[in-house]
Amino acid sequence: MEIKNKKSIASIAKKCGVSTMTVSRALRNNALVKDDTRRKIIAIAEELGYIPSPRMGRPSNNDSVPAGKVQLIVGTIGRSIAVFHSQLLTTIEQQLSAHKYECLIRTCSGDFQQFMKLQENIRISDAEATMIIGSFIPEQLNALLQSVPNALLLDNPGLSMERNVFHSSFTFDNSEAARIATRHLLDCGRRRILLLCGEPEHFFSRDIETGYREVMEYRKLKVDKKLIIHSDFTAESACSAINTALDTGLKFDAVFTNDEMASGVYRALLERKIMIPDDIAVCGCDGLPLGMHLFPRLTSVALNYEELGRMAVEYILNADRKLSQPYRVQLLPVLEIRESTGIIAAE
Repeated sequence: MEIKNKKSIASIAKKCGVSTMTVSRALRNNALVKDDTRRKIIAIAEELGYIPSPRMGRPSNNDSVPAGKVQLIVGTIGRSIAVFHSQLLTTIEQQLSAHKYECLIRTCSGDFQQFMKLQENIRISDAEATMIIGSFIPEQLNALLQSVPNALLLDNPGLSMERNVFHSSFTFDNSEAARIATRHLLDCGRRRILLLCGEPEHFFSRDIETGYREVMEYRKLKVDKKLIIHSDFTAESACSAINTALDTGLKFDAVFTNDEMASGVYRALLERKIMIPDDIAVCGCDGLPLGMHLFPRLTSVALNYEELGRMAVEYILNADRKLSQPYRVQLLPVLEIRESTGIIAAE
């Protein structure tokens, strides 16, 4: 393998018209190589099918030493990490890598034994900063924040945190997302909007119910408690919830939920030959790619996970981030109108 790599580096160098040392540096992302040269070398290396050995045939030196480590602790209670956090995690890892930081990802499913092991790993970790992402059992999240001072909480407002736990948070304004969706559906002529939430104690469920109620009350429309239904954030549970509502004779002309559950709503309605949006309009929340592949395409209140990740890394790497007061950021959502609500935005 060593001989193969040397030959490959030489081939790349010859085709690019540079020295083998320049190729080696470019492939190790050495700052001494100009950006244009690095891009050209990487393109040629990819074209030739070059695969380096772990050390690229060279001893370790300062070029390969990371600037530091950042650990991400991901809570997976109630929402799927693959669906909701893939873009966020990818953005964070790429941004940290660009700053030569290592990114260590740990998960927390709520299992007590796993949590105890996680706590021990955190205790012995040499990570310089910690981001905590997603949904947790409140007691476990409190314990994590006690263990990691100045942690940054992402996509979770930390409403259940103890008052003496210091942390900053970067989140989405989920209540505003619900207000945007509810106003849109009302403006489309819908009046009986079914709000399909996750578990009632989950912060996302609480937030969107708050926004939904505020708009309905502002428009002087009575909030029918029967139209607020809880499930477990999955498409399967959403399908079951809609079928139950229809079986009991509940009348509704629109549904607001998150994008993953919206796919379950589609299944329940279309299996009964209930047309979207002619009979019932559907609006999602999250702006996940799957919404573009449903038929009709799903109107959704988009949450910019890429921007959230970029801002989080910028904050984490800021030398002045250890503030005397917590830092709170809420990103505003944006409505993406498609066919599922019956009104298409002008292109």
